[in-house]
Amino acid sequence: MPHAIVVTVIIDGNRPDFVSDATTPTIAALKRAGTWFDAHRGIFPSATRASSASIATGSFPRNHGLRGNSLGLPIPGGHEFHDAGKPEFFDTYRRHFGRMLGRKAVAEHVADHGGALLASNVSPGAAWFHDSYSHGHMLHRELSYAPGRIAIDGIEAPAGKVGDIAMTDRFIAFLTERKPAVATLWLSEPDKSMHAAPLGSPTHLAALAHVDAQVARVATEVERLRDGGHDVLFMIGSDHGHEAVTEVVPVERRLFEAGFKREFDGPEIVVAPQGSAAFIHFGGAALDRRGEVADWLAGQSWVETVFMGEDLADLGQIPGDDLIAVDMAKTDGANINGVPGLTAMAVRFSEDEDDVRRDCGMHGGRGRYETNPTLLAIGAGFAAGAVRTAPSSITDIAPTTLAHLGIDGAVFDGRALQDQLAAR
Repeated sequence: MPHAIVVTVIIDGNRPDFVSDATTPTIAALKRAGTWFDAHRGIFPSATRASSASIATGSFPRNHGLRGNSLGLPIPGGHEFHDAGKPEFFDTYRRHFGRMLGRKAVAEHVADHGGALLASNVSPGAAWFHDSYSHGHMLHRELSYAPGRIAIDGIEAPAGKVGDIAMTDRFIAFLTERKPAVATLWLSEPDKSMHAAPLGSPTHLAALAHVDAQVARVATEVERLRDGGHDVLFMIGSDHGHEAVTEVVPVERRLFEAGFKREFDGPEIVVAPQGSAAFIHFGGAALDRRGEVADWLAGQSWVETVFMGEDLADLGQIPGDDLIAVDMAKTDGANINGVPGLTAMAVRFSEDEDDVRRDCGMHGGRGRYETNPTLLAIGAGFAAGAVRTAPSSITDIAPTTLAHLGIDGAVFDGRALQDQLAAR
């Protein structure tokens, strides 16, 4: 029986000025067919794993609980570094907090209303934290599962173009056969290529052409569903943008060299890089040095802004008295290919990444381009050819999804975009 469906494609890392008739003709045509959100904004940090949780729950990190792409967890004498993208971190998070995310994901809200599918070709953390209580179907190279985290046939889908195509194949097959209420495809490109090659390079442009082709395939299936009587809301967006790297700074090494850390790799001060931002965790005797470190950081050329306490809460982040957040320095100008938006990048210790990373894409901070992801919507409540210039957020995607499905009662930080447009 025909029913309402929401189909979403997340093009990891894409930014609005990369959408054009020359680079992404399908997406550009769809932009004209629907409503384009010109002032769309991500979260801090503008990083995939926390952004995935925000898209799924309609909430900022302060309420869903996943701080960033990496984080420090308390141990005696300080903190221990963890990469939130690793498969093993999913269970580490559960053991540490005694729960998963603090807000319900869309998959839970629709579990009894047609179900949800996420076909994700990004890191395990970004995929699994999108549905942290495993209420939907998941397709991922590390673990594919049915509701209840019951393993199903896996998929060979490495990050990159080949895996994106394989994931799109499975996504369309599932959508055609089962027609879930919510179906989300998360592509790894162009993010993967932008991290490895300069923005605006032939490699980057080829990745844009690749994702445009996958969107075209999904758009064709959306039209088939509509021809079958289904009321489909089709959204195409991204989780964050990118800026080009100017320099790579080993932040934890610099703190050791400045005398703030007594042991080079000791737990008393641990840096959790977020690309072009970083969290700095303090423990043990180093707690008393937090203010001094903040003052020192504010005087470094590679630091844009230092955030502490309630300043973090104002950013939608989780405040703490053992934490400093750093936005890395932003620079006016463009990279070697003329792509605007420049940022320094944070790492923990390595001093060997400058030549590899320079002019390539990075994100995580609060720069103009890295915090400006894409979003367009085609369907009921969204006028063709409209451009919304008022701010919107990735936290609006979940409430917009449930509004299309007629499901009420969820708690979100974001608001349904249909309601915002109707109120104009």
